[in-house]
Amino acid sequence: MAAAAPAAPAAPGEAKRPEGDEWCDSGLGSLGEGPLGPPLPASPGAEPPEPLADPAAWLRHVLSFVTEDGDTALHLAVIHEHEEFLESILRHTEHSPYLDLQNDLGQSALHIAVVLGLAGAVRRLRAAGAAVAVRERGGHTPLHLACREGHPACARALLGGPERRDCPRDPRKEEEERRAQLESVNYDGYTPLHVAVLRRDLELVQLLLRAGADPDRPEPSCGRSPLHLAVEAQSPEVAECLLRGGARPDPRTFSGFTPLYSARRRPDPRLPPLLRRFGARDPPSSDSSDSSDSEGGAEDSEVSR
Repeated sequence: MAAAAPAAPAAPGEAKRPEGDEWCDSGLGSLGEGPLGPPLPASPGAEPPEPLADPAAWLRHVLSFVTEDGDTALHLAVIHEHEEFLESILRHTEHSPYLDLQNDLGQSALHIAVVLGLAGAVRRLRAAGAAVAVRERGGHTPLHLACREGHPACARALLGGPERRDCPRDPRKEEEERRAQLESVNYDGYTPLHVAVLRRDLELVQLLLRAGADPDRPEPSCGRSPLHLAVEAQSPEVAECLLRGGARPDPRTFSGFTPLYSARRRPDPRLPPLLRRFGARDPPSSDSSDSSDSEGGAEDSEVSR
């Protein structure tokens, strides 16, 4: 469901997220009852319900339903965690474009399931054929959102491939899809690994590296690698995880700065010796001047936004 305006500026790699009452305000109740959902319990002494209308007509009504915020019945089933209604809709919409319809925020039902941390709904949507490459308004794929929101179970469900009952699994296709998710970038040029590093989420960083994320891929604004971002985020734990995962200790930004150069200008004393232990070399004394701190200041502002 769409919100009128974001509550606060987005952080690096972060899309604007609806806040407040709009997040739970929806039109699920206006759908009434029908063959896609369980009947409401009758009140004592109430007249028995009339026979249902034509099921095909009811199905058309449900699948054409859209709220003023662009949410479909599928969006609402996820938002309200209505598992039976969700399963009913999925039975009628498997492998159809309906699964990937986007609301006014550009969110598909899969995006919403990830934001809410509903790993079970993510698995069910994936099994039904929901696409993992759809981008919402900020350019985020579902995997970006799993990293932004700190939901490793959802990330595993996205990277693990769909559990489809109607056809055998295709390992080659699943690997291609997993690679595409890991390499996807949002509108800021960040991969899911960049987002996880900026959030200092060690579990997600480990998960992405095990899945095959590139530990050296630079972001496009300054050419900072994930290791640069870990240093700027002041996270020795994430930095060590990247180094153990194969990250080069001395990548350079577009201006020629290494993670060690950045670490020596930040307060955490653990970072420089950590980088040196993995082979980072101190720059010549002429490089250690503060004449180019403008980039460092820009980096700091990126992280603190």
